[in-house]
Amino acid sequence: MADLGDPDVGTVFYRTNDPIENLKIKVDLKRVTTAAIVPPTGPQQDGTVELQDMQSAYPQIYEPESLVVEWQQKVFSQKEIETYRHDNPDFNVIERKYHEEITILLKNETPTNRLFTYVDHDSFSYMDSLYMTTSPKEKPSHLAVKLSEVRQRRFGGRQKREREYSNIPKSNVIEPKPSKEFLLKNHLVPPPLQVMYIMADLSPKGSPPSPDNEYVLCEIVLQAPGVLSINPDFNCGRVPYIVETTSHSNDCGGEIFEYTIDHKSKRQNSQEKDKEVKMYREVYNRHKDFLQACIGHDFEIPMPNVLRLVVYGEIESTKGFESESLYLNFFVDLPKHWYVGSHQQMAWVTQTCYTKIEDNEDVAHFSYPFSFELFYRNDSVRDDNKEDMPHFPVIMIEVLSLDSWNRFCTEGYTYMQIPTKPGVSKHTINCWRPVGNSVVDRLRRFFIGGSPELEDPTYTFVPSTFEGSNLSRFGFRTESTGTVSLRLNVLMQSRQFLEMKVNKRNVGNLLENMGITAMNVNIGNVLEAFKKARLKMLGAREEASKALLKDGVEAES
Repeated sequence: MADLGDPDVGTVFYRTNDPIENLKIKVDLKRVTTAAIVPPTGPQQDGTVELQDMQSAYPQIYEPESLVVEWQQKVFSQKEIETYRHDNPDFNVIERKYHEEITILLKNETPTNRLFTYVDHDSFSYMDSLYMTTSPKEKPSHLAVKLSEVRQRRFGGRQKREREYSNIPKSNVIEPKPSKEFLLKNHLVPPPLQVMYIMADLSPKGSPPSPDNEYVLCEIVLQAPGVLSINPDFNCGRVPYIVETTSHSNDCGGEIFEYTIDHKSKRQNSQEKDKEVKMYREVYNRHKDFLQACIGHDFEIPMPNVLRLVVYGEIESTKGFESESLYLNFFVDLPKHWYVGSHQQMAWVTQTCYTKIEDNEDVAHFSYPFSFELFYRNDSVRDDNKEDMPHFPVIMIEVLSLDSWNRFCTEGYTYMQIPTKPGVSKHTINCWRPVGNSVVDRLRRFFIGGSPELEDPTYTFVPSTFEGSNLSRFGFRTESTGTVSLRLNVLMQSRQFLEMKVNKRNVGNLLENMGITAMNVNIGNVLEAFKKARLKMLGAREEASKALLKDGVEAES
C-alpha cells in the first residue's frame, strides 16, 4: 500500500466517452540537486586539496522543461535525431518517415529537449514485455523476444481492409526467405490496446545520449475503447514525482529530478455540457423506443384460465452409490390437463461423472442444468364451481452406471414432484432399485452387468396407465441405494393471480395463498398464550401474597 507522503498510487484507470485524440498531458521536469553529498575536490600547486565551489563544480545547470503532448504524438529524442538525421537505404517505412520529419525539424532549429515520447509503433512500446524484473542484469529469453515480435499493437490500414473484405494477395503468398521486417509485418493476433510512453533523457550534459539514461516518466495504455490506464497518475496537487539517475563517473554521483503530470485536455464549457447531455438523452430515448418496439408495450400474459409454469432446475450431485462412474436419465411426466406450449426437450441425459470421497461418502458432482415450460388448463364444468388443485408434473429420475467394460447397470430410481409454491428450493431425494428373487441376479449384475429394470419408468411414482383409487406394490422387492440432490426455481403466471389482487373480495384468499394469514394466526396464538400465562402468573402472585399475609396475622396472634 502506498505511503501517505508518496504521490504514486500505482496504475489508475479512467473511463471516458470522448475520443482519445482529445487527450493532452503536460509534464514539467526540473533538476532538484545532485545525489553527491560532498562536492568534488581539486588538487593545488602546494599539494593541498581544496573543495571546489558548487557552482564551479557544476557549471552546466539544467533548466526546467515542460512538454504538452497529445495522444500518440511523436516527440523525438536526441538519440533518435542523431540516428535518423542521415538517410540510410536500410530504413523501413516508419524509419524513413522519421527521417523526413527530422530533416524538416532541423531546417528550422536544432532541438535540445530532454523530454520525448515513444508511441505505439516504436520498438520500445513492446520492450517492456521482455523483462520480468527490474534488475539491470536480466537478459530477455529467446521466447520472450519472439513473442514480443508477434504481439503487434498497431492494426489498421491495409491489414484491416484485407481482414474485412478477405482481400488475400494471389501472388507471393509464401516467402522462402522472410526478413525480420516481413515477419513483424505479417504476424497477426494483435491485442486490442495501444501504448504511449513519456520519457526523459537525463544524460549528463556534454555526454552523448544513451538508452541507459532514458527514464519512463509516464505510461499510458488504451486497453479498450473508453478505458485508459495511466501510471503514475496525475499529480492533482500532490507532491511531485522523483526520479534519481545512476552515477556515470567517479567524480560525482547521480542526480535527482522531480516532475509533475497534469491533465491539459480542453475543458467543456456549460453550453457544450448541456449540448452533450441533450444529445445523450436523445440517444437513450431512441434506444428505449427501439427496445419497446422490439419487445412490445404489453407484458406477455397467458390465456384466460391457464396456468403457466416455468421451471429452471439443476442436477447438483449424487451420493452413496456403489459404482464410480454414474450418469442420470430423467424426464418430465405430465399429468392430466397439462400440455407443452411449443416443441421443447422434456427428457435429458447427463454426462458421465466419476465419484470422489467427501466426508467418507462417494459423491459425484454433475451441475447439469435443465429447463422447461408447461401450461395447465381444465375446461371441465363442475357443479360446485370450484377449481380443484391440479396435480403438478413429476420428474422421473433413473441413475445408471457405466464401467470400463461398457456394462450398464441400473443404480436407482426416484422421482421429484414440482413444488406447488413458486420460488427457489433445494431437494435431496432417496433412490431405490429393484432386486431379483435369487442370488443368481446379484451374480449376473456383478460379473456380466445388467440388473432388473422397470418396464414402465412411471411406476416409480404412479403408473400412467393406473386409473384406480388404490395402488399396491406388495411383493415388489427393492433395496435403498443413494441420494440425488437437485435445485429447482419455479415460476408461475396466471391471469387469476392478477384478478385476485384487483378484486377486494378475494384478497383474503390471495393472502392465504401467500401464507400471510397463517402468519397472522400464529402471531395471534402466541399473543393469546402470552396473555393466559400472564393471568396465571398474576393469580399465583395474589395467592402467594394472601398466604404471606395470613402467616403474618397468625404469628402476631
